[in-house]
Amino acid sequence: MDRFFQDKDADDIIDNMVADALWKELAQKVRQLEYQPSDLTPEDVESSLQEYIERGELQIEDGKIKITPKGARKLANQILRRILKNLGDPKLGPHGVEQTGYGAWISLASRKYEIGDEYARIDFEKTLLNALERKPRAGNKIRLELEDFQFCEEIHQTKMVAGIIIDKSGSMRGDKFSAAIDTSLALSELIRREPEDLLKVYLFSHHVAEIPYYDIVNASSPQGFTDITAALHAFRRGISNVQGDKQAYLITDSEPNTENGRFVGFDKAAASVVQEALYYRKAGITLNLIMLDESAKLKQLASLLVRQSIGRVFFTCPLKLEGVVIEDYLNYKKKMARSVR
Repeated sequence: MDRFFQDKDADDIIDNMVADALWKELAQKVRQLEYQPSDLTPEDVESSLQEYIERGELQIEDGKIKITPKGARKLANQILRRILKNLGDPKLGPHGVEQTGYGAWISLASRKYEIGDEYARIDFEKTLLNALERKPRAGNKIRLELEDFQFCEEIHQTKMVAGIIIDKSGSMRGDKFSAAIDTSLALSELIRREPEDLLKVYLFSHHVAEIPYYDIVNASSPQGFTDITAALHAFRRGISNVQGDKQAYLITDSEPNTENGRFVGFDKAAASVVQEALYYRKAGITLNLIMLDESAKLKQLASLLVRQSIGRVFFTCPLKLEGVVIEDYLNYKKKMARSVR
C-alpha cells in the first residue's frame, strides 16, 4: 500500500509482491484469519490503517472504511499512468463506430458576407435591417442585395464538458463495475489537468444519482433494473446552461427496461432512449454508448441509434473499457485543438 500510494508502477509492485517471501508469509496469515474472524476487531483494522488515516487518504465512518478525495486522486493518478502506458497496444480500442460531433458555437457578432460562407450562418435579422436601411420596401416586398447579407461568426471552443454515466444495475457486479470505476477515476485525473474542462459523474439503475467524481470509489454494490433514459436526461439537464463541446459516455451491459422507477420492458424503454438521443443531437451533445455485452437487444438498440446517426456505439469488454474512453477523450481533445488552430 505504501508503494501504491507513492505512485509506483502497479506491475512492478505486483512482481515484487509475488516474489517476496514476506508477501507469502502475510498471505498465509490472511488465510489463517479466515478461520479466526473473531480474533480481528475493528480496533485492529483501524490500527493497521492508521498511517493512511493520518495522511488523509482513508477515513472510518460508522465502522466503514472510506477513501477520501485525496486518496481517490492518488488512485486516479496511478490508474491513468497505467492506462496511458498501455495505449500503445494495437489490440486496445473500440470497434464499430458511427460518429457525430459538434465543435463550434455561433457568436452574437456578425459580419459582411465573404466567399465560402455557409448559408446556415446567415444573421437574418441584421440582413433584413440592412435591406430596409438601404432602400425602403416597395409594397410588401423587400429586395435583398449581396451587400445586405450578414453572417454569424463561429467560435471554436477548447472547453469540453464530459459526462460519465455508469450503469449500476445488478448485472454490472464484479469486473464490469470495477472497470467503470477505474475509467471514471482516470478521466477525472485527465480533466483535472485541463482547468477549462468539466466532468460530471452519474450512477443509475432504476433511479439516477449524480456524485462527486472522487466518491465513485465508495459506491455500493450494483443492484436494481436499468433506466437509461432517466440517466441520459439527468446529464442533459445538468449541463443545459454550460457551454463547450459536450460528450456523454454511457457505460452499460444490459438493455433498457425501466422508466420512472417502473419496469416497462425493452421495446418501450428503447423507444424512449432513441427519443432522448434525438434531444441530445438537438442540444449539441455527442452521445457515446459503451456496451459491455453483445446481447441481441443491445445490438438492436445500437442499430436504432446508428441508423439515425444520433450516437456513437462501442462494443468492448471490461478489460478494454478504460482504454476506449481515455483514448477517445484524448483524440477528441486533439481534434478540438486542431480546429482552433
